[in-house]
Amino acid sequence: MQNNKFKRELVFSVILISLYFALLNLANKLSSAINTPNSINALVEIVFFVAVIVYLKKKKLLSYYGVNSLKELDYKNLLFCAPMIVVASVNLRYGINIDNSWEQVFFITLKMLGVGFAEEILFRSFLMKAIMNKSTTAAVIVSSTVFGMIHIFNLLYGADTTATLAQVVFATALGLMFSMFFFKTNNIVPCVICHSIINMTNMFLPNDLSNKQLYTGWIIIIIPSVFYAFYLYKTEKALVKKNYVKS
Repeated sequence: MQNNKFKRELVFSVILISLYFALLNLANKLSSAINTPNSINALVEIVFFVAVIVYLKKKKLLSYYGVNSLKELDYKNLLFCAPMIVVASVNLRYGINIDNSWEQVFFITLKMLGVGFAEEILFRSFLMKAIMNKSTTAAVIVSSTVFGMIHIFNLLYGADTTATLAQVVFATALGLMFSMFFFKTNNIVPCVICHSIINMTNMFLPNDLSNKQLYTGWIIIIIPSVFYAFYLYKTEKALVKKNYVKS
């Protein structure tokens, strides 16, 4: 029975991940075709978000996949999520540069919010939950590694090789933190919020940043991410309130 559940959930997650990225690729092409960057992407993200939430609600799986109330978290034992706050605010040290039209700012914001939700629900909730049917350790490692490795595809869009490899490491560290947080709390909402803020601030970074500044920022993100993942792994404190029961 457990083996069937593993196979069913794994196939579901792989199909959904493949479908999502195929839709994003198509959205990029359509947005370019109508000469309105990010517009179709934003639409795809909205539709994906609504479709997933409606589906999970209909199947009564919202709680199972970690879409739970923030009130259920024990913030004191979670160090008040301080490492996540640090990670989410790192890009702000360089300031915000908005040289887009307000229309583009709107589309980019929707897109980045959607990406934060989509990637967390796909790699943490769906993929990780599937693998947890076999091994918790494998679930954390695989979901973190796959999340990091998907950034290698940026090379297909002309990204610098060194910067891309650094981004893979940076994303894997983030994935490790998000995965451990999800495993320990069964709550994906803080991960979505942190992920979305990083995405948005990254999109509005000043254009004149050097590679050294970018790498420094990534290192500052990697350190608290790894620290928090390790803390969550080692702590035996209750990270959710006593009346919280996992689905």
